[in-house]
Amino acid sequence: SDGGAADTQLSSISSSSAVVRIYNSLDQGCLSYERSWAWQQVLLSRRLEQRRRSPQASTTEEGEDHDCVLFLEHAPVYTLGRGADEAHLTFLQAKDKCENGGGNGETQEEIERMRQKLSRKARGPGTARLSVDRRMENQIVDLLSVQDAMDRLAELACPVEAPNGVPIFRVERGGEVTFHGPSQLVVYPMFDLKRAPFRADLHWYLRMVEEVVIRTLAHYDIHGSRDEINTGVWVDSNKVAAVGISSSRWITTHGFALNIDPDLSFFDTDIILPCGIQGRGVTSMAQILRERGFSQMPTTNQVASVVISKMEEVFAVQLQEYA
Repeated sequence: SDGGAADTQLSSISSSSAVVRIYNSLDQGCLSYERSWAWQQVLLSRRLEQRRRSPQASTTEEGEDHDCVLFLEHAPVYTLGRGADEAHLTFLQAKDKCENGGGNGETQEEIERMRQKLSRKARGPGTARLSVDRRMENQIVDLLSVQDAMDRLAELACPVEAPNGVPIFRVERGGEVTFHGPSQLVVYPMFDLKRAPFRADLHWYLRMVEEVVIRTLAHYDIHGSRDEINTGVWVDSNKVAAVGISSSRWITTHGFALNIDPDLSFFDTDIILPCGIQGRGVTSMAQILRERGFSQMPTTNQVASVVISKMEEVFAVQLQEYA
């Protein structure tokens, strides 16, 4: 039934083939989360600034106002969505039960500071929330090259550290806590949903992102499905892809993370409750294929190529590599 609903939605998408740029960093190794977040913010800020200065400019003209998709792998990181419950960082709850503080020697005061840095209410320097204020946005637009702007924003990061040494950030996407790391394909579409062939409808967009993942899995004969309550893509009762999105003036950021062959021990429930869901597990394409007796697993680049094809199908766009 998932496919039928998607087909109905897809039939009303314009057949015009808009060009979307691909920014692919997969061959450059794993990118720190703060740099990939900064990359999105720089692209978004410059795009919005060009619109303010030239509101009638065509998307075909040279400049910053282009739809694009970022393909990358993250260095290990945990992220909390903007409204995520820090109680789903289960290692903090376990430490509360330790009479003398945490298992790694933290005092109760240090544990409370960690919790405060990650709080939904926490803002500004010294917190674990990644955000851009107006002053910094002006520097991104006017004063710095893209790389320098990314460096400047990344330097502001102030994460909390999990017991396994992995940094933790709170970010502006939707969704609960999840892990990103090597051998997980991360895809961040930056689409203007008010332009054809898209729709100014975040629920529609979320379902189409899930559809891209479902069709990618089907290419490998893996049946992925949606959950009526929880976002993402599932194989049986286990999540294989996390989806979390955000938007600013209808331009999307964040996206999805597809587990190809990551180290699933990072999803250990002694550290996090993945996606804040009790009683559900996490899986990967490689785990599913190994259980079927396959010995050769698809690479991240190979899966990315399939994602590009399926994204073109689902969104009726043409993706092109961009230097």
